[in-house]
Amino acid sequence: MNYIHHALIGVGTASLGVIAAEVLGSPRITPVILGIGAVVVATGSIATDLDHPKSFISHSIPSRVVRIALAILAIPTLAALAVLLTSHDLPGTWTQFTALVLGWNILHWSLIALIMAFGLIALSWLLYKSLHHRGPLHSLIFTLAVTIATCLTFSAYKQSWAWGLVFGWGWLWHILADGLTKEGVPFFWPFNDDRKHTLPIWSCGLGAWLLSLASSGGILVLIFLSVKPYFI
Repeated sequence: MNYIHHALIGVGTASLGVIAAEVLGSPRITPVILGIGAVVVATGSIATDLDHPKSFISHSIPSRVVRIALAILAIPTLAALAVLLTSHDLPGTWTQFTALVLGWNILHWSLIALIMAFGLIALSWLLYKSLHHRGPLHSLIFTLAVTIATCLTFSAYKQSWAWGLVFGWGWLWHILADGLTKEGVPFFWPFNDDRKHTLPIWSCGLGAWLLSLASSGGILVLIFLSVKPYFI
């Protein structure tokens, strides 16, 4: 399964959960919150593959961020280099360069994005070399740990901790979906390293197809229910 499939399953199963909650009497969620939730759960769904250096989350996204950030930072960098070549004043040039980068929001955030992108790439290689793909990150206990950590992170930034549950939902359904492949995943690591399947092995193919169908249907139904009041 690729990142699009995993994001689809994460968002789709979450959509089914929202529909079920509304049927049971929960207040209707606004389209804006639904949109934010879709982004959070999709991020959780693809973040599970951080243990593979060629995945979308650890290669495609960081490499694009690096290119964009370097393009933005190229102008002040070249300007600083020109000043250095003419003035030969390294401390003064460095002071002016850092003041410029830190003083302009677009340059400041580009630098932060560049550092984070390189950090993400390094983290992915470290996880891959030490834990290997579809290792501990694809276990139930790691899913629980990530969910708790994300809840605490959102809370620390004065946001609802429930967003951490949404992120963890995406992570959980990623490993459940991978459990429908022939390779399976180590659900019960560190107690058992054996790779298991979400369903009996003979039914995994049908289960994966039905999960994809249900996820797509959940998204379409939730979109319909969300926009229906605006056309009545």
